[in-house]
Amino acid sequence: MSRKPPSRPRTKAKAKAKAKPKPKAKPKAKAQAEPRARRLAAENRALRKSVVALMERVERAVDDQGSAFSWFQAAATLEETVRQRTQEYERLNQRLKRELESRREIELALKQAKAQAELANQSKTRFLAAASHDLRQPLSSALLFLESVDTDALGGRDRDYVHKAQVALASVSNLLGTLLDVARLDSGSIEPQYAHFPAATVLDRIVPEFEGVARAAGLALSYVASAAWVRSDMYLLETVLRNLISNAIRYTPHGRVLVGCRRRRDGLEIQVHDTGIGIAAEHLDAIFAAHYQVPGGGRARAAGIGLGLSIVDRIAALLSLERSVRSTPGRGSMFAVRVPYGRAPARLARPKPGESAAAGLRRRPLAIAVIDDDAGIRQGLAATLAKWGHRPVVAATATDAVVQFIGGDLTPDLVISDYHLAGGIKGDAAIEEVRREFDRAPPAVVMTSDPDPRLRQALEARGLTLLAKPLNLARLRAMIERIAAQ
Repeated sequence: MSRKPPSRPRTKAKAKAKAKPKPKAKPKAKAQAEPRARRLAAENRALRKSVVALMERVERAVDDQGSAFSWFQAAATLEETVRQRTQEYERLNQRLKRELESRREIELALKQAKAQAELANQSKTRFLAAASHDLRQPLSSALLFLESVDTDALGGRDRDYVHKAQVALASVSNLLGTLLDVARLDSGSIEPQYAHFPAATVLDRIVPEFEGVARAAGLALSYVASAAWVRSDMYLLETVLRNLISNAIRYTPHGRVLVGCRRRRDGLEIQVHDTGIGIAAEHLDAIFAAHYQVPGGGRARAAGIGLGLSIVDRIAALLSLERSVRSTPGRGSMFAVRVPYGRAPARLARPKPGESAAAGLRRRPLAIAVIDDDAGIRQGLAATLAKWGHRPVVAATATDAVVQFIGGDLTPDLVISDYHLAGGIKGDAAIEEVRREFDRAPPAVVMTSDPDPRLRQALEARGLTLLAKPLNLARLRAMIERIAAQ
């Protein structure tokens, strides 16, 4: 049996030293000494526990062996155990150091990759913005010249070729607009500008633009108007609805597309129904991802690159709109966004549902000023307006347009001007120059390839409508018909 060494009695000196009160330290020194004393006490307690554990281990070994040699053997074994544990701790520390260094290297590589991706994204956005003008000008001219062609005078084959060329160029125009929308979303430069407005303000403008497209596809496009007011960014909401209507027409081989609104408790739900090919339930979430195509669904005519619904999803998230979709394969789909209700001004009469559609029955020819320093745009737009039954007056400058109107004893009913004119003249200044020469200020449209949403807001705050190049001819024609009906 092991025997514990007898405890030593305290000496009188130690007892007196312990009993003797220590001089009081200064408050500051005492505050600094207390943490150190606590730390030393904790270390002493830990060491005592280790010593007790080691002693117990040695004692057990001696009890088992019962000889002095056993004491030596136990001590040697204990020393070897301590050495092995020390080596294990050292190896563990080295591994932890290597892992920390590796993690720092990975984090640095990730930061560098993120910085490179951001630079690449900025370069892409700058390229698209810079190239948009050069791409949009000739594309706009081509669309205008094709629109001005009198297809009734052509043979069946030539008429078909012209129609196919129009569809192809319209697809290029839509693709360019989609890429620019994606670039703006990627760059984070879109800041919603919220306002209260009637839902009909947006729907009355964009639904008629798709009537010709739907008719050419052999579809019936109908629209149920609403007098409800909503609060959102008008132009971003317009982008969402354009993509939904375009998508519905693209994937509906036959039948009809219906655009309407349903009042819900927490907002106005704007719905787009179609009788198209439909989508299986397992794909309803995935279709909002960029470039996703439903497997086995087939590609519709003039199909895009799978970005339309992705843009809808991103803008809906930006505006905090609730989007929804229901679909049955072979029977059609319903896409919708729910927009918060807005407030109508107390003294402003709300638009009557269907009023704009009925107004289109009372059209009259318009005298339209076209101001653009690009000869191709001037000629193409003049030919298109003449085909629609209006009288265009084309000029490179506002002064030339005024001279022609006065010489022909005419008053402009509408002014269409490019934004960037020769000599650094801006389109809004050219429009004001024309308006000053006549008793009444005609409505005006500014054409531009500049995608900056702030420009649109600044122009429309002054009562000017902005149309992006290449011109959406359906939208332009719908707007002209509304003016002609007044």
